[in-house]
Amino acid sequence: MSIQFKTVRRAEPGVLGGGHHKYYAAIERDRKVEMRTFIKAIGARSTVNVADVYAVIETFLQLIPEYLLEGRAVELGPFGKFSVNISSIGHEQPEDVSVFSIRKTKVQFTPGEELKNQFIKPKFVKAENGDLVTPANVEPKQVA
Repeated sequence: MSIQFKTVRRAEPGVLGGGHHKYYAAIERDRKVEMRTFIKAIGARSTVNVADVYAVIETFLQLIPEYLLEGRAVELGPFGKFSVNISSIGHEQPEDVSVFSIRKTKVQFTPGEELKNQFIKPKFVKAENGDLVTPANVEPKQVA
């Protein structure tokens, strides 16, 4: 397994006309797994048939927002946790804080330790030429 990345050119932030451009590695996001493919893979690796997997995933997708809209975090063991975060306007006095102070809500996923540990030393492959690159065999370069 490897994560594909590509090279992207980015302008210098805050400089009119872009300033000096630099090149960065960015995840290649064109590769995705559709839900149907994911469900078939679960069915193939377990004793559960595809129809039952689909029903469980659909129920899962319905329940997550229900619990989050109750203000509850959804703990999924070693996989991680879904929760809701808010940002609000700051006020000088506590009595001025109200529902109108809330500017936006965001669903956040925090990976569990087991999932995080799988990303300690991932393998990368450059999308343009297929060279395998891992953090262990790449020397960090000094940035000027």
